[in-house]
Amino acid sequence: MSIFSRSLAAFVVCGLILASATASQSQEKAQAVAPSSSCSRDSALAIIQQQIDLSKTFDNDVRRIAVLLRAADLIWPYQQEKARATFTEAFDIAARNFKEKGDKPVNEGRLIVGVPDQRYTVITAIARRDPVWAGKLSKQVLQEEADEARDKAAKDARQDAHTGEKLLGTANALLTSDPAAALSFATSSLSYPATLSIPFFLFKFSDIDKGAADHFYQASLSAYARSPMNQFLYLSSYPFAHNREVGEMPSWTIYAVPPGLKPNPLLERLFMQTLLTRARDLVQNPVPTDSGARWSDASQIFMALTRLEAEVAASLPDLSPALQESKGNISALLTQKDHERTVDTLADPPPKKSFDEQIEAGDRQADATRREAQIGMAILNAPESESLETIEAAAAKIDDLALRAKLLSSVYFDRAQRALKEKRLDDARRLAAKIDSLDQRAFLYSRIATESMKLTRNDTQAREMLEDVLNAMAKAPNTEVTARAQLAVAYLYSSFDPSRGVAVLGDAVKTINRIESIDLSSDRVNQRIEGKGFGRYSSLQSPGFSPETAFREIGKVDFDGTLYLASNLADKSLRAMTSLALADQCLKDQAAKPKPKETRRAPTKP
Repeated sequence: MSIFSRSLAAFVVCGLILASATASQSQEKAQAVAPSSSCSRDSALAIIQQQIDLSKTFDNDVRRIAVLLRAADLIWPYQQEKARATFTEAFDIAARNFKEKGDKPVNEGRLIVGVPDQRYTVITAIARRDPVWAGKLSKQVLQEEADEARDKAAKDARQDAHTGEKLLGTANALLTSDPAAALSFATSSLSYPATLSIPFFLFKFSDIDKGAADHFYQASLSAYARSPMNQFLYLSSYPFAHNREVGEMPSWTIYAVPPGLKPNPLLERLFMQTLLTRARDLVQNPVPTDSGARWSDASQIFMALTRLEAEVAASLPDLSPALQESKGNISALLTQKDHERTVDTLADPPPKKSFDEQIEAGDRQADATRREAQIGMAILNAPESESLETIEAAAAKIDDLALRAKLLSSVYFDRAQRALKEKRLDDARRLAAKIDSLDQRAFLYSRIATESMKLTRNDTQAREMLEDVLNAMAKAPNTEVTARAQLAVAYLYSSFDPSRGVAVLGDAVKTINRIESIDLSSDRVNQRIEGKGFGRYSSLQSPGFSPETAFREIGKVDFDGTLYLASNLADKSLRAMTSLALADQCLKDQAAKPKPKETRRAPTKP
């Protein structure tokens, strides 16, 4: 094992010790090292204005918009007219950006990455402060899109669906802060084709206000009652509390159904009555199959009725005869080819092969790309019961050493997560030490530390191990991963030894400044595994990896020193966002200070 590997393995242990200091100890140390601060409401507002002015020099519209939105939101309670002007500036930039670049997805390897429509990003931010204004801007955007569509020779159904998704994306973002505004945007989306964004919104909304979510479902059912089945069946998941639709949809996912959500007999009945009406109408008036659809409406209805047959018999027995009749009539509409294909799709999948059988089958593949893909996917989907020794032996069959390391790191990462949930912290530490990627390791360190708060209080040992890790980082190349790991260490130090945290943050600034075109705008740990014929992508959120979070936490004990470090960042947008994070914390600190009590003077005797 190299010195670098040993130091990183030691980080896992020291992360545990680091986080275990009691709150009272952290507070005493923070008070001991905190210097005098120039933090005041006026200075914070001045900092924010400086970042607004600085943003005018940005070349990147997206980063400029992000700074303007953050700044406008911060000054809204104090300088609303300035905030409105800043929001307006952001929207104008977003409108120009969309006109020039649009929002078509881009390919990153095998991954298709959506490009956010910055107009809706601005509208969402404004809606948190002024829903009426946001609604007017949304209508303006929709009218512009409608006018543009009229000028085109053919209606773009895909673009219409994308517009609906953007409206529901705004609604989802507003649900926790302003459900009424969220519902308004969601209702606007019903004028556009249904997509999987509808069930996403419904399940999330039901966790906040089930009655309102049920009411919105009924409005959705009414809006899409006559839509093609590859849209209408997106409404099948919510009433039955299913994590998937009962049809074969153009795009699908596994929904996170709220734990307490149960099937709703009233909504089940409404959905089934609509579906049975559609089936009867199709039997009476058959229509040609849409050449662009993967499945005909008749096939979709047949599959939906078949998959719901048992549930309807149990919860809506009075509808069972109508279901059976409709199923028989729809079956008669299917061509022999469609019937065979539909029945094959409904058939139970063949028994799943064991892990060893999957690896053996992959190893027999003559085509190298298929061989790699089958073995790689078997490793990624290996059951928890499979031993690590068996999985590691299977990974040895992958010729690409870098891919092999990524596959095993993914397995270690997933199992460390499971060990954390089950409070098996020793196993979590052991697995984390095996992971190659430094940022993924650091993510697990912070999780382990959180779970281990009560286990140890050895400050000296923690400091020694942290320094070993930082020395290892100093020998590593200057990459985004190294910078994020340093930020995570500074973030952890903020609750244990803030003065050292300032120094580590300074090292992180130096690392960041050495990297050209760095992007630290996200606080997520990304996992990206790509072979020649397959890919897997996932991400997890961790606040310690965000520069704004690290600067904010250190700034609580050394505002001036941390502000100085922020000013030394070469990247303008990163400098602005970290400065705004400090200004935000300063405003919160000032608001939390108790007002001095007025001293009453005794009345003077005449």
